[in-house]
Amino acid sequence: MIKNVVFDMDGTILNTIDDLYNSVNFALAECGYPKRSMKEVLSFVGNGVKVLIDRAMPKGYTAEEFDICFKKFMGHYNLHKNDNTCPYDGILELMQALQAKGIKMSVVSNKFDAGVKELAEKLFTGYLPVAIGESEKVQPKPNPSGVWYALELMGAKSEESVYIGDSEVDFETAKNSGLTFIAVTWGFRPRELHEGLGVKYIAEKPMDIVKILEKIK
Repeated sequence: MIKNVVFDMDGTILNTIDDLYNSVNFALAECGYPKRSMKEVLSFVGNGVKVLIDRAMPKGYTAEEFDICFKKFMGHYNLHKNDNTCPYDGILELMQALQAKGIKMSVVSNKFDAGVKELAEKLFTGYLPVAIGESEKVQPKPNPSGVWYALELMGAKSEESVYIGDSEVDFETAKNSGLTFIAVTWGFRPRELHEGLGVKYIAEKPMDIVKILEKIK
């Protein structure tokens, strides 16, 4: 029986892409680099903001150039991360349903830790008491350290928990953590990707997750 749910954040419970896209292109423009398309930025996300900027910048940059661009991104994103970001339709209803069933919830993301905690508190008050992002203490996914830390804080067992995400990084994170994985199709990656990975449980809309959890033994 599943008693605990660990969510990814960007592309799973929050639609953050517009604010990420705007901040990436602000930083690139400030540094005199070509802007990126929405399709490109979508393909760059999932491994944390440093990897996002690495993928967005033209190849052959120096360490100093990266630091400048990254700082411009962070400065802009810290000011604008709530401009357009919002929960996907049906996510709050899903969390309400899970909470009513006594299922504990947490979030583990590759977003920087302060951002994860701020967004979880502001947009999911009362649902995500454990919110963990990348930090000096937590390595980025697919390393399982963040998930294991979340389970520890929740007092949860891995065999009674699932990890829910939208990307190949999340799939690997669940596998490395020893958790059953549920993929979602409303985020940053298409259903075809999950099918190609051989994912057993795929949700087309948030409330599908309630039905899927009932199937997992």
